[in-house]
Amino acid sequence: MFFQDQLMLWNHAALKVVDVRRSILAPGEVLPPSKLAASTFLCTVRGRAQLWLDQTPYATDLYPVCHAGKGASFTVVEVSEPLEYYMILYKASLIMPCREELLRMQRASDPFQSTLGFAPHAPFSLLATIEKLYQQWLKNSALDKLHAKALFHQFIYETLQQLSVHKETATSQRLLEQAVQFMEENYAQKISLDLLANQLGCNPRQLQRLFKAELRIGPMEYLLRLRLERAKDLLTRMQAPLIQIAEAVGYSDSYYFSRMFKKYSGLSPSQFREQAGCRDNPSDLSPSYIVSQKTPMYSVTDENAIHYQYQNTGSSPSNSEAHRLAQSKGGVTEATHRTISHRKGELDLAHTPEKIVVLDYQYIDQLFSLGHLPIGSVFGTSDTSVLLPENLSGKLEGIKRLGTKDEPDLVAIAETSPELIICTQIHEHLYEELVAIAPTVVLDRNEDWRVSLPVLGKMLGKEKEAQKVIDDYNQKIVSLKDALAAKMNGKTVSLIRPRDNMIRLHTTAHRTAKILYRDLGMAAPSMAIDSKRTSSFIGLDAMTELNADHLFVLKDDSNEELTREYQKSAIWKGLRVVKANQVSTVNTTMWIGYYGPIAINRVVDQIAEALL
Repeated sequence: MFFQDQLMLWNHAALKVVDVRRSILAPGEVLPPSKLAASTFLCTVRGRAQLWLDQTPYATDLYPVCHAGKGASFTVVEVSEPLEYYMILYKASLIMPCREELLRMQRASDPFQSTLGFAPHAPFSLLATIEKLYQQWLKNSALDKLHAKALFHQFIYETLQQLSVHKETATSQRLLEQAVQFMEENYAQKISLDLLANQLGCNPRQLQRLFKAELRIGPMEYLLRLRLERAKDLLTRMQAPLIQIAEAVGYSDSYYFSRMFKKYSGLSPSQFREQAGCRDNPSDLSPSYIVSQKTPMYSVTDENAIHYQYQNTGSSPSNSEAHRLAQSKGGVTEATHRTISHRKGELDLAHTPEKIVVLDYQYIDQLFSLGHLPIGSVFGTSDTSVLLPENLSGKLEGIKRLGTKDEPDLVAIAETSPELIICTQIHEHLYEELVAIAPTVVLDRNEDWRVSLPVLGKMLGKEKEAQKVIDDYNQKIVSLKDALAAKMNGKTVSLIRPRDNMIRLHTTAHRTAKILYRDLGMAAPSMAIDSKRTSSFIGLDAMTELNADHLFVLKDDSNEELTREYQKSAIWKGLRVVKANQVSTVNTTMWIGYYGPIAINRVVDQIAEALL
């Protein structure tokens, strides 16, 4: 398990000290095998021996701190010097309710059941905390037990803090070396960030952070440079056709290879090969550059490369500067020039982009409402076959899949050769890598679609079309609002989603719930009224208190089983709204994910069908 995941589980766990013991074994003495009654930390104070935990030996002089889970076999042998050690037995359980992600982490690798040993870099501090904990545990008052509990939390913090230092120093450099070695040996193959992380047994974000910290570039940009380095070497030494050179370094599309080569070197492959013939060292990138260079510097040769220029600070030029540079080369006209304001500043568009990539699938809907489909998009992880209304779902086949919203595939994005990338604030940590691929706009993910659609309309030169889509929707809900007011007569509606063994109640601040409460003017139960939080988690038994007159239940393949389980329960069957047959089950992805006029109009139709 990745250490950051372990920290998440420790942070969400309820910890209880079961027992604290201190033992001394004489030389030659043996502790017979036994089973640990609870999860246990074993901390050696002095002496030399060998601990066996679940058939794994740990020498006390090399691994003075060990841990094993409940039921693990434990024995001590080969005591050559008097051995003094402490055992801290504890129980840990996740506090409910908790996110399903945490439950998956625990099922994958439970840190409370793991077997490990390590040498802390500051053992005396850890030992002092253990001794205090032991002394307080021996006392009987409730206050002393509370103090012991606090000291155990302190011990956990100090142990994890020292373990993090131990892990980082021991594994980070090795992980980086393994990643570099894998790419150097397999650069001609198709490599994605996910594939690389899986190969190394780590998290993609962990790998991303490591490369950024050590080399100031991401792993995919490192791979790109490595491929271009190899390409330069091949162009210098061989007269093979360009298509063969491209394939030899991992590119099946020679046109795309040529474009990337020129973007990063300032010369086309043929120009480079021609110039390389009269230089002793034709490559701009020496072998040492790939692993030592900290600040990439790309040259600008034409208007297409303007957005990829980096200064020594590692930041991209301002969009206004890019516009001026392009204008000086005759690349921008007032008729086509548009300035787009977004979360990272302003982007000057010299022409209407045709090849657009989106990293949030709500923009598939919004772009299509303007008559444009992106060439690539991330996709949801559930209900991928029923994502959009029928008039659009068949068209998704032509959109290249670029990973998921949380983990977009940067290599796949680059391979589409986009003219524009549209993402949200959850991708801001990838902004520099994205802008190195193509001009990038960062929008607010939770923004009302009637705010983001005009921005997209401006990008496409379709401001009037965007406004018409908005006007048509507003006109539609005006008449529907009056009909609902007459029919509902103040009755309440609620939007819920069974999730993580709880029920997620979408409040009046949630962007989809606002269709019910703001656009259509329906009443919300008091529990759903919240101007700040977009949702809250409630238990099944709280549904009686919610007491809505009509329920919209969000369901998808990730919560289908939990929803069915709830609907079979006596509490659910006893709800007034269930007995009155006023429950509508709707698709989560349609209602929540594809947040744009096409999907929202269908949501409104479903509301009207259910209530009228």
